[in-house]
Amino acid sequence: MKVASHSPVAHDGATFRFVVIADSHIRPPEQESDAYPSNAWLVQRNEFIVDLCNRIDASFVVHLGDIVHPLPVEETHVEAIDLATGIYARLRHPIYFVPGNHDVGDKPDALVAVPAVAEENYAVFEEAWGPSFRSFDAGGFHFVIVDTQVLNSGLGREARQRRWLEADLAEASGRPTFLFTHYPPFVRDRNENEHYDNIGEPARSWLLDLLERHKVEAVFSGHVHTFLYNRHKTTDLYVAPSTGFVRPDYAEVAAVRPPAENGRDDPPKLGIFVVDVTADGHTVRPLRSYGSVPSDERLPVPVETVLDPEWESPIGVTLRHGWMTVADFPTAGLDEFTRKRIRNDAPILALWEARIRDVRVPLEDLTTPDGAERMRDLTSRGTQFSVFSAGVPDQRAVDAVRSLAPDIRRWEIIAPPDRFDAVLASVEGADLDAIRLAIAPIVPVGASDAVVHHFVAPGFSVRDDPMLDRWRRIDASGRFDELVFRIPWTEPIGSGLAEADELAAASGRRAVAVVELPRRSESAAFDDDEAVADRVVEAASAALLEPGAAVFLDGYMDHDRGYYPRHGLIDRSFNPRIALYRLTRISSGRR
Repeated sequence: MKVASHSPVAHDGATFRFVVIADSHIRPPEQESDAYPSNAWLVQRNEFIVDLCNRIDASFVVHLGDIVHPLPVEETHVEAIDLATGIYARLRHPIYFVPGNHDVGDKPDALVAVPAVAEENYAVFEEAWGPSFRSFDAGGFHFVIVDTQVLNSGLGREARQRRWLEADLAEASGRPTFLFTHYPPFVRDRNENEHYDNIGEPARSWLLDLLERHKVEAVFSGHVHTFLYNRHKTTDLYVAPSTGFVRPDYAEVAAVRPPAENGRDDPPKLGIFVVDVTADGHTVRPLRSYGSVPSDERLPVPVETVLDPEWESPIGVTLRHGWMTVADFPTAGLDEFTRKRIRNDAPILALWEARIRDVRVPLEDLTTPDGAERMRDLTSRGTQFSVFSAGVPDQRAVDAVRSLAPDIRRWEIIAPPDRFDAVLASVEGADLDAIRLAIAPIVPVGASDAVVHHFVAPGFSVRDDPMLDRWRRIDASGRFDELVFRIPWTEPIGSGLAEADELAAASGRRAVAVVELPRRSESAAFDDDEAVADRVVEAASAALLEPGAAVFLDGYMDHDRGYYPRHGLIDRSFNPRIALYRLTRISSGRR
């Protein structure tokens, strides 16, 4: 039984939409269920994915490979194909399939025992799913399916694909072009060592050079079962999540105990991409499936909200934890003789999901070549960076900020009030006109009559703050565009933000509000997710009423160790808490 491959139907209106799914690994439900109980749910999880796709008005669906789990040499391979064919036959969209290593064999690698790609495996694949490499046009855009399994194999099929792809991209030059592969070219760096999860040389450089030469807009890959985002020159490189299970080795990026099956059964990390394309570019909309099955839908946000392009978060977040942290880890058995270096991009996925555009980070995050490059990559996808630094800036800090313009939105200088004069002098004459300058005093945290204060925080108070009057006198000419106010977790946000906006406007400046999430004490954890969600909704509601002010939550991820432990919008496994979805609902107008 072969899944029909219809001609794509052009979308009405200015937006063209398609859906990307990956790594379904469909198999008979009883296969390997003793080792991994979640295998018993794979068929139903993918049946739900088909139902989910059918609720989306898209022109087509692309499957990035590993359609089935049993390898071509296994007896159950054809049985699994028949099972998968029945599932995907229910799609109301045309569907295009990319060959994965479980579909036609692994890339050539003498250091692993998995059977390599072989010519005889393609007859079964192409009978069921169509050509292993092909291209098509739809909506004025060009789409290309590439067989990465065959690269570096020396098979005649590899040479034919090389000639075809070079000619195809040359002919399509000038049109927005999207590629679909199973293996990503790389997982973090184009010069990384070859391992189980990337394309080896020389094929990697050949493919990357083609992307650069023909200015391919984006590449969508699978195989890793974990969201990744990279950029090569002007091409965005996405790795899609799996619809079935998570690769357990990638649980190494989290600082907490992995979930079920050593990290393999982590339902919040399962899902699909919905991709909207216009004449101005593309937008990837993550849609988590939460491991839902047809009889048990677990989606915390309506599909209509995810697809609606007309909303974004009115508030930003402070990224206290690392947002480009690299994990160095082994994959026992598959990569027995090397380690992989992977950047944890899961926090970025949640930002995109909630459409949080504004992030607040320490200046030192962006002063390394890797940090500056990563900032530019994310800025190209709509993220807006505000940086903060503490103390009187020296010339090196001024030069660093200038070098980052115009990719950063504001520079927030946090300083002791008795050094305000020196702060103003440090930026006088500096060419920083493209960047908003914001000032925040360092203030002690705790009772005013305490003998010792160990902890500090930034920001003016909205309650008769003498430091604010002092700054106004020092910066009478208005060199600084913005004033940073702190709204402690004990105080209401709406009235505080309105007062901050009024105080800033009175001196011709804009207010920036840093809103604390709930906490208890330096030693007691605050884990009331409802209260955190209520605080986030309160902040978003206030920001919608005071659009002239910039609002940042002081926190994003859980603090589960150290001082003032408390919950945030995502947990330490990088999965959303209810606060993230409450923010999504109020931002989209669906309370």
